[in-house]
Amino acid sequence: MKAQHLILVVLMCSLTMGLAALDRSERAIGIQFGTSSGSGYSYRWMGENHGLQFTLGAITYGSNDVKFPNYLYDEDVESPGAETTLYTRKGRKSSMSVGLNYINVLESNRSSRFYLAVGGAYTIRRDKEFTRSYNRINNNYYEYQLDTTLPQVKSTVKNDKWTVGGGPGFELTLDKHFRFTFDLPFTYNSDDEMVMYIPQVGLYYYFR
Repeated sequence: MKAQHLILVVLMCSLTMGLAALDRSERAIGIQFGTSSGSGYSYRWMGENHGLQFTLGAITYGSNDVKFPNYLYDEDVESPGAETTLYTRKGRKSSMSVGLNYINVLESNRSSRFYLAVGGAYTIRRDKEFTRSYNRINNNYYEYQLDTTLPQVKSTVKNDKWTVGGGPGFELTLDKHFRFTFDLPFTYNSDDEMVMYIPQVGLYYYFR
């Protein structure tokens, strides 16, 4: 099964099972951080035995105003010893995370809730890169000079990633409205890695 199909199946199963929680449910909004849950703003529907959690977040950082030095040395370039070589610098990075998880409540009381959560998240990431050409000017020390006759080349690197997983979670009531969540899922991701013991945390405001 292709990776895109796997993440789609998990998310659709999470949505289908969680629909049962929409009637007579508690609703909450908060902030969630995790691998299989996604990171960002999060909305929760929690019924007596079932729940559904949707997470959406985005971030942009870095700058596209990159500067290139006039001179480089052998250890700085991609092709040391060559007459002409390239030098690449990183620019702005942008990513967006979408997550969907089904929650099965195992036990609950006025102060806490213990559950199993299963689902997945997909992160869309785009990285800007800038490349300039350099020419060797010193045969003894492999010194390179910026080639000002050639323009700067800009490219966008796609680095999407998905993660699916499931495991136990715990929700602690802090006061009338606020609750803290802590999950410990077993996950599998697009890098073909299986990971345990990376916690997921969230803080939610429950409407009354």
